[in-house]
Amino acid sequence: MINIEEHRSTDVPALPPIERKIVFDSSCEGKRRAKGSGVSYSLRGHQRQFCLPSPSALKPHQDTYSGDLDTWPAHASVTHGSTGTGVHVTKDKHLVVINAKSGMTKCQLTPKPKFLEQLERFLEKELASLGATEVRASEPRLQAYREVFEHLIEDFKTYKPLLSAIKNEYEMVLAQQRDEIRHLQPLQQMLVAVSEESEQKLMAIREHDKQEVKDLKLENRRLYEKIDELNSEQLSLEEQVRKLSEELQANYIIYRDECDARKLLISDINELRFQQEEAMMSKHTTDAVELTKDDPVTLRIALRKLREDEAEATRKLNEMKANYGDVIPRRDYEQLKTQYQTLEEKLEILKDDYLKLKAEHDALLEMHKQVVQQRDDFYVESETLKRSGTPRPSWSRCSEFISGGPDRWKLLSNGKTSDELVEVLLNEIRGIGPSDEAEYFEGLGFGPGVPKYLQYEGKVKNRRLKVRDCNVLMHDIWKERQIQSAEQTTESVSLADFIHRYLQQRFCLPKMAAEWAYNLRDACQKYSNNVDIKFFWAVVCGEGDEQVYYSLIASTAQLLANLVKMDQARGGHQTLSQEDFGAVIADFYLTKSDDDITRLVKAATTEQGIADDAPIRYALLFMEDDEYRSRPFLDELKKQRFQDTAKYVKDIHSKLNDHQFVTVGELKQAIMSTDPETDSARLDATVRWAFGVSDNAPMDAAITRPLGKVLTRLQFGNIRRTGFKP
Repeated sequence: MINIEEHRSTDVPALPPIERKIVFDSSCEGKRRAKGSGVSYSLRGHQRQFCLPSPSALKPHQDTYSGDLDTWPAHASVTHGSTGTGVHVTKDKHLVVINAKSGMTKCQLTPKPKFLEQLERFLEKELASLGATEVRASEPRLQAYREVFEHLIEDFKTYKPLLSAIKNEYEMVLAQQRDEIRHLQPLQQMLVAVSEESEQKLMAIREHDKQEVKDLKLENRRLYEKIDELNSEQLSLEEQVRKLSEELQANYIIYRDECDARKLLISDINELRFQQEEAMMSKHTTDAVELTKDDPVTLRIALRKLREDEAEATRKLNEMKANYGDVIPRRDYEQLKTQYQTLEEKLEILKDDYLKLKAEHDALLEMHKQVVQQRDDFYVESETLKRSGTPRPSWSRCSEFISGGPDRWKLLSNGKTSDELVEVLLNEIRGIGPSDEAEYFEGLGFGPGVPKYLQYEGKVKNRRLKVRDCNVLMHDIWKERQIQSAEQTTESVSLADFIHRYLQQRFCLPKMAAEWAYNLRDACQKYSNNVDIKFFWAVVCGEGDEQVYYSLIASTAQLLANLVKMDQARGGHQTLSQEDFGAVIADFYLTKSDDDITRLVKAATTEQGIADDAPIRYALLFMEDDEYRSRPFLDELKKQRFQDTAKYVKDIHSKLNDHQFVTVGELKQAIMSTDPETDSARLDATVRWAFGVSDNAPMDAAITRPLGKVLTRLQFGNIRRTGFKP
């Protein structure tokens, strides 16, 4: 293998220049001779001479002066005629070198180039002089290798730019690493100090708790001893119970035997007694028969006596029946007497109640007569008014058509007559309401508490914006806000400050910008019954999170995509049946109830004016006109979103037990108990929004805020229940 290395004399005094020469592989017999300006060589076993090209034949962009041809690696060493070295093959097929000085040695098949040997000798000398011969990371060793590498770069002119660039990159990385180490050294010292401080605190805590741990260990040991004693006592009692059970069993067997013996004894006694009585009765019967057989007069006298006794007993019985037939026992008499007295007391109570009821009945009859008389009078008056006057209209129906809804209509119509209510309706039709009586607004000045978009002194014209104008301006602000958020690279400003910038850019005159700002504020306050306007005003005042708006847009777009997917699965007719429409909504909003789904489907059918069984053209539900007029389906969707948030906040409020102030820890605990499936990231974002803490600021668990303010921010925050209500 032949390598071409470039050697040129350098100015470095430590490394002298290497002589230019050409070295051939030892497998060839290199014979050099000059022929004109060229060089030729011949191979072993061939007589033909091979010529090398002249230097002028090289390409002009290559270095033709600084290159030397050297063997690397070389086989069988370099052939030098003056060294007396020969190469032989031994019997075991090994290649050996015969040197005139040292004798037979093994062949060094890969000798190094001389320039490489010079560099290595220089490196060894430098490392020895610096005392860095041990292989480990150190600055002296790096410096020595750096100098050798610089010599190598200087010698290779052709590759010098590339090698210099490589060296510079390494030097830059090393410098960067040194800077980082220099910056990290104070942190390391701080880490060591903190570690020592922590160790000291830990030792102090251990020392403080050492006595308590010792007492607990003693108490634990005492309790174990007590448990052993109780176990021993239990074993002893079990042994006693076992012995007593055995004794009881033996005694029971003895008792059964005694009982059986007693029963047998009683049976024998009764049998002997019956035998004795039978013997005595048979003996008396025999004696009486013998007496009667011999004395019939005695029998007649006894019969007569018995008849007389029977007659006397019958007489006394009849006499008793005649004397005491109507008499009852004293016990029954006492019982009946007690019942009689109880009934008398109840009768007296009922008489008193009857008298009271009779008096009340008389009073009610009198009152009834008066009410009947008043009814008749009012009926006559009503009939008279019907004949002479017109019917009074139902003014409550106007609340559905007045901007601001029932609340504003109640405020406008409170305590007013029919003529005044007609005047109120005419003012509303002309766009002039009680809040619009003034032709100008008074500027709030430039105080620190005044928002930027309202900072103006002087009178501002009242334009009396309609709902349409307010909606158009509000949606244009949202659109510009989205564009600004997409292009924003730094921290974004609040919506109130963005409105100031928006009005300044759209209306060049400060007076016109202030005029639209004050009219926008008045319209948002007047049309607060509108869901979009109410939320927009909450965000402007800093009480609402504008991410709710972006979340609604994203969820609405995703719902439309799901409806399109279902439509494509059904054939792509641009319509869906009401069942499929409700199924897509139920699959998308997993936490919505069946009533919520039904109301959304009803709003869609009402908006398109179709029957209950007609298909729904779902794409039209998500289209908005230029005036951003209210759409029943989207309004119901937004309304349910805010209602779900309100229910969620109400459940959180019930967990806080009506405290006046609430801490971060208490709010986290209430949220976790209300929605156990929420994750830590969503929990942290919700608590930060409720307490007004930015994402980058630290949040202490002891931060306290008024409960009402926290609940208000949660009501308009981008929060929702993760799982189902427990």
